[in-house]
Amino acid sequence: MAAGVATVLLCAGISIAAGPVSAAEPGPVSSVSCPAVQDVSSCDADGDTIPDAVERVVSGSATGATGREDRDADGIPDWVEVIACGTVRCASPTKDSVGDAIPDFARQVVCGSTTCLTGNGDLNANGVPKWASVVICGTASCATGHEDYDGDGVSDAIQLAACVVGRDALASTGSSIAIGLIAALAAGLIIAGILLARKRHLFAAALNSGAAS
Repeated sequence: MAAGVATVLLCAGISIAAGPVSAAEPGPVSSVSCPAVQDVSSCDADGDTIPDAVERVVSGSATGATGREDRDADGIPDWVEVIACGTVRCASPTKDSVGDAIPDFARQVVCGSTTCLTGNGDLNANGVPKWASVVICGTASCATGHEDYDGDGVSDAIQLAACVVGRDALASTGSSIAIGLIAALAAGLIIAGILLARKRHLFAAALNSGAAS
């Protein structure tokens, strides 16, 4: 799963909402607290879909994590980093060893290694790849594509994709377009000013000519 995506972009330091840990839909919630040594995929005393063992690493207790913690401000929620590589600061939001636009940490969480195959499949045909859906809300099919956790007007799914495929070219293109538009506007204003000045000059000349006659 990729980080979700980000003020302008997730890779710039935006975290996303918490959710279950696996790509499958979450199972029944445990009604009792579980020991820290128990399998992280099956123990969730407070029913927030973050395993108790992971919450202990993030917040020091089995029920203390909110799912929004991001201690290193890299855009990857702490609970995701803990599951991906063991600590709250270990994952990179952009590293993609396979080069298929699925970040390593997302692949690790979704299917168990940095090179396993998850595909960019879209389970519910809403335009959000399953790995991105896992990061946004915890399962492979829960995201709608409209989530915008950081409220910047850009959907989390778009931000996630931009972080992995690289935003330099996109940013460069955007800057070029903006500069071009500004230059065109400036040129238009200059031309309009010249034409207006010429019209005033001709009008003044006509008035002077009429007065002289």
